[in-house]
Amino acid sequence: MSTQSPNLRQILSDTWRIITAHPRHFSALSALFLLPVSFAAMLYPFITQPAVHSHYLQSLFTISTPPGPKPQLITSLIYFLASLLFSLCSTSSITYSAFAAFYKKPVEFIPSLNSILVSFFPLLITQIVSGLIIFVFVFILLVLAIPAGLVMFEYNKDHVPFVFFVGITIVVIAVMYLQVEWGLSTSVVILESKWGLAPLKRSSYLVKGTRRVVLSMRALFSSAGGILSMWYLNVAANRGGASEGWFCVEMVVYVVLATVLSLFGIVANTVLFVYCKASRGDSVADVIDVETGVEYVALPKA
Repeated sequence: MSTQSPNLRQILSDTWRIITAHPRHFSALSALFLLPVSFAAMLYPFITQPAVHSHYLQSLFTISTPPGPKPQLITSLIYFLASLLFSLCSTSSITYSAFAAFYKKPVEFIPSLNSILVSFFPLLITQIVSGLIIFVFVFILLVLAIPAGLVMFEYNKDHVPFVFFVGITIVVIAVMYLQVEWGLSTSVVILESKWGLAPLKRSSYLVKGTRRVVLSMRALFSSAGGILSMWYLNVAANRGGASEGWFCVEMVVYVVLATVLSLFGIVANTVLFVYCKASRGDSVADVIDVETGVEYVALPKA
């Protein structure tokens, strides 16, 4: 493997190669873990927003939206926890399988599921740590920086929008920067058995010299996901003009595309992890098969 920095085209090409080489395996994992998340996301707008609820969904799924804010809060909490559970399981199993497939190792279903037992709680802890760091940063900015800016402008009403715009811009840029720095943290947790702050620091080290590629890949998948979500929200809001059958087709299209996009995103992130390790001159001999205990051996460098 070349130690040169990877490019986005190379990463996407290897992602396609890995998925098409093991279609049944990745289809099974997607159906088991990614499909429920996409299906829940498809139903979520109708369950939580009575104003957009329609007889189509009632006739198709026989669900009713409970009135009042409290049931909606409970529904949102259940949706969040279920999505988190399935997302952690999908990330662990698909990352493990993609890494094995990249090095042309056997890709088997049971070892992929076993990786969930090993990585679930380390992934959860790492997600909590990263979330807390971002929350504290945003809280400090909103509670201290923006009021300080207002004081500096002596609470001039003409400057309030400007201060808030600057504050929100700083938050967005900072969060994007952290997303790039920590972009490989999930792969580090699963493939290097680290957790907490360690994967975040390790990811920051691995992406040095490849931040532009990481940002490009993040922007690509985020943009695709955003466009897909906006399209479906528009479909859901204007479904009254569509026949019941056509509306069902659009719902299925959204679920399938969201599932496929999530699968490609996880595999691409794993491929990026491999190339970043190679570009930093790191070996993959520290990555151990959770089923057999056999260490992976790095491919010869070109």
